[in-house]
Amino acid sequence: MLIVVTVLVTLMAITFRLGSIGGTSADRNETVAHLQRLENCLSGYYAAFGTYPPVKLHGSRNYKLSVSSHGIQNVDGEEEDLNWSWAANRRNGEDSDAEQRDWQKVEAACKAQPVDCRFPYPEGYRDFVDAISQDLQSNPPSNLSEDKKKVFSAGFDDGVSNNRGRHAQNMDETDWREIQLFKFGLMSYLLPRYLVMMNSAEELYEDYAQWTGNNSLPADPLTGQTYNNWQSLRDKAVSDKGTDLARVANIPSQAVCSRWMPNLEGVCSGNRQIKLFGVQITTGTPELRPGNTDFEVYSPGGFDNDSTSGQYVLDGVTILDGWDREFYYYSPAPYQSYVLWSAGPNKRTFPPWVSRDSLGSQANECIGLWVEDDIVSMSN
Repeated sequence: MLIVVTVLVTLMAITFRLGSIGGTSADRNETVAHLQRLENCLSGYYAAFGTYPPVKLHGSRNYKLSVSSHGIQNVDGEEEDLNWSWAANRRNGEDSDAEQRDWQKVEAACKAQPVDCRFPYPEGYRDFVDAISQDLQSNPPSNLSEDKKKVFSAGFDDGVSNNRGRHAQNMDETDWREIQLFKFGLMSYLLPRYLVMMNSAEELYEDYAQWTGNNSLPADPLTGQTYNNWQSLRDKAVSDKGTDLARVANIPSQAVCSRWMPNLEGVCSGNRQIKLFGVQITTGTPELRPGNTDFEVYSPGGFDNDSTSGQYVLDGVTILDGWDREFYYYSPAPYQSYVLWSAGPNKRTFPPWVSRDSLGSQANECIGLWVEDDIVSMSN
């Protein structure tokens, strides 16, 4: 009987191990597939414009800067060396507090050129967001952290246009870290951004320098005349008329995206279904729904203004790897090369622009544990 039990336990262990390997293999295959899709898009962009997407820095590449609870770097702060004492925990598959603090700094630096694009939630979702707010405030889940409970108890809005007095001091800021309304990451170049990002309040595209400072008014493809203001373009971008949408879709900077759009079919993640040039790029049900607390809530202000008052929800589009984490993108000026990579199953990585030759042996041991399972793609 003991022999039989031993054999059964052994077989069960082998079965679970094979199941784990299978799951990891499937996640890796999904990651590689998404990387290849993105590579095709980047090649198409390069063929059209002669550079890879010139994603502006949305932070600092310095991995030694402290970050706030919102992941905002203290760009004016002093450098803080990483601890590099958590290698033993990582080898045992454990996350230590020291490693988590170090990782938050490194992750913020790795996202200096983000993959996702972010923008205020559509006006049409006001009632939806209000329902979520009321549900969470009246009956917050017991598993919420104290910080997130404060966020929900403070309440949040669907966009700053409804709270202009509260955010007026930030209207002229073009630095996304100071107001966090728009994020022009990699996807804002690979997608026709006017069709994707212009579905919220009209004022955001007229009054806020964060949009106007990063976009120039295009010309109407039918008349050849430059649009007089963003509102007239925004009205066509959110119109139910096919003729209006066609006028926006045929703006050259938007129309060129149709060349690589089939590569993004069904691989993008977002809070709503988006169809572009006949291609459904996001699928599934909206993530924002009563009872779900996984969505991100933003607070206006940079590192020094990380309060829980005046929270609001942003919409966005990104592409995730097989472990439901965003990819990382690095392309230095003049944008003739890039590195695109996944942090792998351990969900840790390290900036490829940092020379590890200048770091000590303990640091290299820790970094080696982080990057050993990374999946990397580079331009030719």
